Amino acid sequence: MLIGAVIMAFVKNAQLAMVILFIIPFLIVIIVIVIKIAFPRFQILQEKIDKLNATVREAVTNIRVIKSFVRGDHEQEKFENANSDLKESSLRAFRVMITTMPLMGLAMNVTTLAVVWFGGKQILVGDMPIGDLTAFTTYVVQILIALMMSSFIVLQSSRAIASARRINEIIDCKPDITDDDAKCPEATVERGEIEFKDVTFRYYKNSEDPVLDKISFKINAGETVGIIGSTGSGKTTLVSMIPRLYDPDEGSVYVDGIDVKDYSLYNLRESVSMVLQKNVLFSGSIMENLKWGDEEATEEEIRKVAGMAQADGFVSSFPEGYEMDLGQGGVNVSGGQKQRLCIARALLKKPKILILDDSTSAVDTATEALIRKNFKEFCPETTKIIIAQRITSVIEADKIIVIDDGKIVGIGNHAELMKNCEAYEEIYLSQMDKEVVS
Repeated sequence: MLIGAVIMAFVKNAQLAMVILFIIPFLIVIIVIVIKIAFPRFQILQEKIDKLNATVREAVTNIRVIKSFVRGDHEQEKFENANSDLKESSLRAFRVMITTMPLMGLAMNVTTLAVVWFGGKQILVGDMPIGDLTAFTTYVVQILIALMMSSFIVLQSSRAIASARRINEIIDCKPDITDDDAKCPEATVERGEIEFKDVTFRYYKNSEDPVLDKISFKINAGETVGIIGSTGSGKTTLVSMIPRLYDPDEGSVYVDGIDVKDYSLYNLRESVSMVLQKNVLFSGSIMENLKWGDEEATEEEIRKVAGMAQADGFVSSFPEGYEMDLGQGGVNVSGGQKQRLCIARALLKKPKILILDDSTSAVDTATEALIRKNFKEFCPETTKIIIAQRITSVIEADKIIVIDDGKIVGIGNHAELMKNCEAYEEIYLSQMDKEVVS
């Protein structure tokens, strides 16, 4: 409409069409000024929307904690502050767009008046028929409406660009860990042997104190290895290097004699199952959640691994059994049930390496003992790494690694560590004394 109307205006009366050339730069200046003012305001607006959404999401997710601590008033005040902040940012941003409308309308009316003024003079002297002025005025109105619409598109684009920039920060983020330089991308894990050689790691690369400092040990294929230590000693960070969730700053991690950096990420992670400290279940049925371990698994296989994880009993007691919907995050099962479902999901993957990161903390000791027994009977060739706070969870392991402040202070079985590792002995005596008292 803009291009066609401009062409027709110049065809009708090139001299009168020059009026449009004077108003267009004025409109462009307005648009440029508006964009310069609006863009940073819309950027702030999107951030405030994000903050409000985060506040609501956090409150809904942690509603039980809020109720138990009687902090409803505090969270309501927090929401109101975030909402008021968003309102002020919205008003500041939309005032710019609101101001644009009268400015565009003024330009449109001034241009129309100028055309009628100069066109009227041409009609009076006989240089222009009245019909041409009517047509020309129509073209001018079309041009100005098209310019106004274009300006609105630009204004909306400024908000869209602010949103797109925030999204692209994530989309364009390059992962630090890739398999681009893998020397053996076709290699697969066959046995599950693990070796750490002088591994040092820092979360903050400029930090003087490493999270893990010169860690070296070897785990033979099929062994059950316990890792124990105080909170924050680096246990989870240590095992996270096996599937390359982190890469060491110094030293190397080997699986089956091959540096983990030389495997493709798919082949390496396909052979490792991790049950994390925070047990994550997705919305959907129990069956759908367990099939994350193996999409092609049969119902018989699923029931078998659920039985190994001591989950089949309580799942079968549900009216809908394995088809019961878990809701978001598994809200309708207990913490211990959630842990057992996550263990079953990990077992269904049939991994060469199974990592349990404090994944039986919400399970009673009798059930935990049955799970460990099933591991020995049904997964003899799988390398099992068990991170635990309870000494009873690792006491029967082939090898126990004791970590303190990012360093290994003892390696051996229970009997050896009781003789040679003071830190392990202290943990054992403190926990056993408590059990005796209880």
